[in-house]
Amino acid sequence: MAQKTTKRDDQPLYPIGIVAKLVGVCPATLRIWERKGLVSPSRIGKNRYYADAELHQLKYVKFLLRKKGANLAGVKDVLERYSCWEVKKCTPSERDKCPVYGKHLADCDLAGD
Repeated sequence: MAQKTTKRDDQPLYPIGIVAKLVGVCPATLRIWERKGLVSPSRIGKNRYYADAELHQLKYVKFLLRKKGANLAGVKDVLERYSCWEVKKCTPSERDKCPVYGKHLADCDLAGD
């Protein structure tokens, strides 16, 4: 079942320790994944905060690494090639409400100019 993207999905809510527990990795792993460009958490001061959308992305990263046997470069390639709505298999009506998809459309319109 596809998940809806809401404004809350983009709100940085969770500190790194909570996200590490939810994903099932240690905070150092999340820092490595950030350095490798797999995720970009928000910063408030020196602290990292993750949104629900990033939490889903991190779980997908872990799945690709552990279940599919991909390496970090392979995961980065997958994340760059496939948009979140393709991974989540969002319906057209869900995509129309999605702020990420809307930004993508705006970027495509600008690229055509």
